[in-house]
Amino acid sequence: MKTACINVDVDPIVCYYAIHGLDASEIDEDPIYTNGLIRFLELFKETSVKATFFVTSHGFNEKNRDILKKIAAEGHEMADHSFSHDYRLTRLSKDEIYQEVKKNRDFLEETAGVLCKGFRSPGYNSSADLISSLKSVGYIYDSSLFPSISYYLAKWLLINLKKLSGHNSKSIISSFADAFGRYTPEFIDKTVRDVKSEGNFVELPMTTLFPLAEIPLIGTSIITFPDFLLNLMLKVSKRRSFINIEAHGIDLCDAGESHLFAPLQGKQPDLAFLLKRKIERFQRVINFYKQNGFEFKTLCEVAEMKLNGTLK
Repeated sequence: MKTACINVDVDPIVCYYAIHGLDASEIDEDPIYTNGLIRFLELFKETSVKATFFVTSHGFNEKNRDILKKIAAEGHEMADHSFSHDYRLTRLSKDEIYQEVKKNRDFLEETAGVLCKGFRSPGYNSSADLISSLKSVGYIYDSSLFPSISYYLAKWLLINLKKLSGHNSKSIISSFADAFGRYTPEFIDKTVRDVKSEGNFVELPMTTLFPLAEIPLIGTSIITFPDFLLNLMLKVSKRRSFINIEAHGIDLCDAGESHLFAPLQGKQPDLAFLLKRKIERFQRVINFYKQNGFEFKTLCEVAEMKLNGTLK
């Protein structure tokens, strides 16, 4: 069976200010919640897709509690994206990592009435202590593996360019080894690269394409790439048995709908494109996989299939 997943990282707008070294102290609302997430819910309803939303309590405003409840009420999975969205998560002590995971799990249970089963690390960084903590709180999967050296090199360049311009980014690269791995769901032990033939914890890597280049199939590429390249990526990807598309709440935001996006223009490439194009691109991608025999699942469903032996 061919399986596709689409998931949305619910990074609040303060995270983007942090990435670009901007002051977020005056922010008291979040258009990513009120606009971006609502549009993703509308998209998924129109295309009959159940998705996974990775949520962090960092920057959460109580006014958005109903939006989280709406995600759960519409049958989507809600997963853990850490309590503080600290890009240096893997550099904390083992106990601090455990608390970051557990506190966010508790936050989502109290706020939206859901019990998480999986996790994605801020910045895609991983470590043995992180995997150990995920197992300790009872999670069955991680989806932090981003096997793309091109992404990590671009990230390294951005971090250092920010530093040279006097705007220190809070984003980090924990290890370039995180850029390498398999493309299919795998049992893992202590790290995302420690693959086992069987086990009780699953790694669900995000999809990247073309050997050596390993171009990510994520929201940014779906929105910004020219048609010929996106079409080529889709054509190549249909040979895979597992597709895992990562998006962000900001992907379906319009730059002109909030003054809070103004400092990010020219820094976040997706904000340069019209909302109509963004929605049409996501619709095209979802419909492509449906037309090519892929069945959309939440990441938790895929992990459970791997655990019970129905996913090879």
